[in-house]
Amino acid sequence: MKKTLIIFLIVLGTVAGLFNIYLKPMLPVLTGYAAKNLCSCVFVSGIDEEQAKAEDLGFSPITLATASIDYIDKSATANAWGLSERKAIYREGLGCVLINEIPESTLAMQSFTPERVIDDSLANWFSLVDTVSVISQRQKNSLNEVIDKAFKEDDPEKLKNTRAVVVLYKGQLVGEQYADGITQDTRLLGWSMTKSLTATMVGVLHQEDRLDFNEPTSISEWQGSNRESITVKNLVNMSSGLSFWENYEQRSDANIMLWEHDSMGHYALSQPLEGEAGSPWYYSSGTTNILATLAQRSIGKQGEYLDFLNQKVFNKIGAYSVLIEPDGSGAFVGSSFGWATARDWARIGQLYLNNGVWDGEQILDLKWIKFVRTPVEGSDGWYGGHFWLNAGGRYPNLPRDIYSMDGFQAQRVFIIPSEDLVVVRLGLTYNEPDFDFNQFVSEIIRAIKED
Repeated sequence: MKKTLIIFLIVLGTVAGLFNIYLKPMLPVLTGYAAKNLCSCVFVSGIDEEQAKAEDLGFSPITLATASIDYIDKSATANAWGLSERKAIYREGLGCVLINEIPESTLAMQSFTPERVIDDSLANWFSLVDTVSVISQRQKNSLNEVIDKAFKEDDPEKLKNTRAVVVLYKGQLVGEQYADGITQDTRLLGWSMTKSLTATMVGVLHQEDRLDFNEPTSISEWQGSNRESITVKNLVNMSSGLSFWENYEQRSDANIMLWEHDSMGHYALSQPLEGEAGSPWYYSSGTTNILATLAQRSIGKQGEYLDFLNQKVFNKIGAYSVLIEPDGSGAFVGSSFGWATARDWARIGQLYLNNGVWDGEQILDLKWIKFVRTPVEGSDGWYGGHFWLNAGGRYPNLPRDIYSMDGFQAQRVFIIPSEDLVVVRLGLTYNEPDFDFNQFVSEIIRAIKED
């Protein structure tokens, strides 16, 4: 009996030790993720609460958290076994934010109303473009078969969880499909596709001579340190040399920044230099949030900042649903929290496919388009200016001129100039390799070129 008790105490101590070392530090991340994303799914996207719990929070280790919605308060709370309770609140026109150091009463006062006049011709662009189809009925049937496969679950161990697919060919909507509970009006989270939107904002500021790519950033916190030589271009190319640990399975810089800080840009820009400005590329969400904060400081007026991309880009192409949620400090979470309908994600892809032109207006500078498609040193041809590339053969069966917006859980907007094609796929693929984009996009290309 005594021996059994000793073994039990040893096992209990081991479990407690492992909990304290590995799981306990992650609890604020898990519960913060659950609260923030449930809040945004319900109040920004309009997804049913139970569907959001089952799908958006339905993967390990997030399933360890228990989350709920308060519709009167417009908030979400989450905890794990009663521990580490976190709360996120909805702010009108801004989206949801986690409560950290800034008092809830202060955050609750934040709101924003964009200056927006809906242009019906832009809003209805998908139905107004060429009435004569650019593909035959046979090609359309083949395309629909490919799209259907993107939603079909063939292996319960490899769930795709596709929510939306939109295909534009020669500027025309030729394919579209949605999962149950999702419509063409549902805002869907792009995760790191938001990085490309943040870079677009920086690109517009550059073409307006409000940010100089080749000059140091003039970030006040960096003056007098070895970080003061970092340029805007270094940041857009993710070659700043700043230390940043991008690991979502541990309490890394990325997780601390996203789920435990009110000012994500400030957290990222406080990191030390571990290389040198212009170092070879490495992926860093912190870099993007530095750019979002830099843009905020460059623009100056908060209202103008929050409406900047709307006025300069999105309203001009009819992408009225786009929302990038700001953090508690008012700066966009430019790395991760961008929402838009699948059609509006497609519009943004089409703008880039058009070399920055929409309805005869040069919205984005052609030099900018070429810049974001230029491979960065150290990326093996996989990355450019906050866009992913196929120059290094990342997708072996696809054209090398592809560039794309990529996000967690296999969010994609593919821009394929050689095929005059934009492909959007949004969903919740918990293990990203379970969705084969190389096959999916190659089959789309084959379908629309079928004789």
